Amino acid sequence: MKKALNAIVLSAFLLAVTSIGAAEHRPNIVFVLADDLGWADLGCYGDTFNETPNLDRMAREGMRFTQAYAAAPVCSPYRAAFLTGFHPARLGIMDYLRPNSANRLPTELTTLSEQLQNHGYTTGMIGKWHLTGYAFHEAEFETRPADHGFDWNIGSEVKSVGNGANTWPYVFRTQPIRWIDIPAQRLGEEENLTDRLNLEAVEFIERNKQKPFFLYLAHYAPHTILNGRPDLVEKYRKKHKPGKSGRANCYICEDAGLGKGDPLNHWAIDHNPHLAAMLEGIDDGIGKIRAKLTELDLLENTIFIFTSDNGGESNITSNAPLRGGKSELYEGGIRVPLIVQWPAKIKAGRVNKQATMNTDFHPTLLEAAGVAGTQQRDGVSILPQWTGSRQSNARTLYWHYPLDRPHFLGGFSGGAIRDGDWKLIERFEEGKIELYSLAKDPSEESDLSEQQPAKVRELKTKLLQWREQISARTPSAPLLCEPRQLYFADHFSGQASERLWYNGDWTAERGILQRVDSGTENTRIFLRKPSYKDVLIRFDFQLQQSRDIRLVTGSHGHYNAVVHIRPDHFYIQTAKDQSGPYFSYRHGECAYEFQPDRWYTMTVEFIGNQMIAHVDREHLAHATHPILDKERTYFAFQVDDQPAAFDNIQILNAGKHRAQSANVAHVKSIAGKYPVEKSPEDEYQIRRVNAHEWLYQRHPEYRALVQKVDELDALKKKQFPAAFSSNKDRKKKIQTLRRKYHQEDPNFKQLLQATHRASRALDAYLIGQSPEIDNYPNSRKKAALERLRRQHQDNKAYRDLEAARQAAQQKLESAYPRLFVSDEALNQSRKEQQRKLKDNPDYKKLQAQRAESHRAREAYLFANDNRLAELKKLIDEK
Repeated sequence: MKKALNAIVLSAFLLAVTSIGAAEHRPNIVFVLADDLGWADLGCYGDTFNETPNLDRMAREGMRFTQAYAAAPVCSPYRAAFLTGFHPARLGIMDYLRPNSANRLPTELTTLSEQLQNHGYTTGMIGKWHLTGYAFHEAEFETRPADHGFDWNIGSEVKSVGNGANTWPYVFRTQPIRWIDIPAQRLGEEENLTDRLNLEAVEFIERNKQKPFFLYLAHYAPHTILNGRPDLVEKYRKKHKPGKSGRANCYICEDAGLGKGDPLNHWAIDHNPHLAAMLEGIDDGIGKIRAKLTELDLLENTIFIFTSDNGGESNITSNAPLRGGKSELYEGGIRVPLIVQWPAKIKAGRVNKQATMNTDFHPTLLEAAGVAGTQQRDGVSILPQWTGSRQSNARTLYWHYPLDRPHFLGGFSGGAIRDGDWKLIERFEEGKIELYSLAKDPSEESDLSEQQPAKVRELKTKLLQWREQISARTPSAPLLCEPRQLYFADHFSGQASERLWYNGDWTAERGILQRVDSGTENTRIFLRKPSYKDVLIRFDFQLQQSRDIRLVTGSHGHYNAVVHIRPDHFYIQTAKDQSGPYFSYRHGECAYEFQPDRWYTMTVEFIGNQMIAHVDREHLAHATHPILDKERTYFAFQVDDQPAAFDNIQILNAGKHRAQSANVAHVKSIAGKYPVEKSPEDEYQIRRVNAHEWLYQRHPEYRALVQKVDELDALKKKQFPAAFSSNKDRKKKIQTLRRKYHQEDPNFKQLLQATHRASRALDAYLIGQSPEIDNYPNSRKKAALERLRRQHQDNKAYRDLEAARQAAQQKLESAYPRLFVSDEALNQSRKEQQRKLKDNPDYKKLQAQRAESHRAREAYLFANDNRLAELKKLIDEK
């Protein structure tokens, strides 16, 4: 036994020594990211105006990539893809996040920084985060670098970015706070932001030289509004006259008292002195980092990376010879500079011409660090390319960039695929396809789609298959309204919103909202105290096993409009509302085969007296009705008795679409293009309901007949309330009586509290079986309790507690039977009262009048709707 123990101790010691040795030889990682730096802006990529000697040296001593790509042409998707290795479309972050966005990098994912942190790395993040909305802008949630595996962080934004306030105290114009979390200046009263971030990077390396570290330095430069350090700006202004300005307005110039225009050349399209100055600041930091690594004898075994998050903005630089720029899927928007230096493994002076995407950093860096990945990612390790052990096979790269409207820089909604040297671009809104041969035409000047139809079919098929594989969602662009400020959203990327009211039928887990299989017939989840009018509503859904999903809206106690989604069609229904009065009406409908396990996006727009629901530009349902033109104070999803799932719920305030007239004309032109097949019975029921509302609103004669029947019904209720009061009316009286007892009757309160104690005892027992549930958020707790209830319902202890609860409830109901009358009992009571009235002469007279008025109303209905009459005859003959 002693020998065995000694062997175990020795093995543990050797394992520890081995681990320490492995840790000592793990490479450090320094990842420097520029913001909106164009592919051609560095000296080593051909620029002759900007001065980047340290980056040029880094390229000479390392590997320079000529075909490195960003996963999206804007910043937030790039950053999400870098840290996770997943494509932005899989993450649901496909555009830059707005300041009040509810979307954020999902905390359920294990990021690159978390995996390195878990394997002994010290992790630090400096600078631009942009993977969350901000509390300053009233975002409900805000996730920070510390939530994703960074031990230390400084210099990240606390509000919207890109305002040009790049000098201490980092306050833009009259805004009330510093937009960056830097508490105090360290480089004098004129401290420059890029210089400060460089200082923090160098000091991080100094502090953490004893163990492997991962430093993510994300510069804000050279994002517009460009505003370089004054001495450097003057240097470049003297070097070459700035080009013509790409924008007429310059806030910084106006604040300096220089009037309109751009006298300080912040927006010069070429030879921009601010761009050059900001880039020199980044380059200076590269030199300082390299010097510190050299001083500490760490350069040899440090993976030192420099790149950009997307192409340069075309109004302040040129990405030539590449076409386009930021926000576009042309090469100028997605091809970025990339330099990797690792003296221990990468030979100096190499140029890599193979295609790679920034999703590849995650698996590549983990492999280089000797860390096993926890799951399959969209990126692939290109470590063999770096070390020269082998060349990778040709890659197929994909992009998915759907937009509701063009980016302010002119970008378009679209997707793209690069397969070998062929590149296909799909413009979603126009349905246009472009095809380019990048080997012969890197500037994408010659569209070959008409000359190469077979290649178009091949690449488009691959692109569609890829989108299907990763559940890339392409929301239908708005038709009636233009979205503005976000009103409410929940993307279920971590903690769920407290504004949604959960019950045991609903849970938010694993990044989605799930209607669980609870056995409840119909269930709703609704938004607390909403108030909205003209809006765009968008949500993703999976039908799963459900047969009916509904988006339900309402106004001040009345239902307003409902969108029904069923396996083979969807439609819009407006509701009965006596404030009009309005009656239920089935509006536009559209046949569509929804696959149960596939994700779809439904876009619903309300503007004035119109609404529309659409999954794409062709498949839509449209409604025009006065009931729609009012404030809405209710929002809910309702699902039948089967499971269904939701994600990415958004409500955005909206204004009139600039092309609304043309879009409405398009909507009307395709009305009925996808009809829904119905049996004669179903068609009859729908048409009868519709004819009633249609004629009531347009035919005074019919309205008078309907009102006469209503008057007689009201008279029946008044004269014989016991026989004709509705269940709703009776339940209101019961609720009033319940409140009276609660206020005035101590015995009622005592018995009611006993039922509550018994229910709490049941829940306490269940939580005792799984104590972790007690710490669940509201979005998970109730559904988890219901699952436990089903699991333990046969346990004796649970049955005893359930019996005690039922006994307490029975005692309460026996003492106050008037408060616990079922619908069935109410119906039976009403029928009994009506039976007793059958010989009452006043009742008989009233019934006869009512029957005569009803027949007149029905006769008018059928006389004025020929199709309805045909359907009735057909059904009667059957």
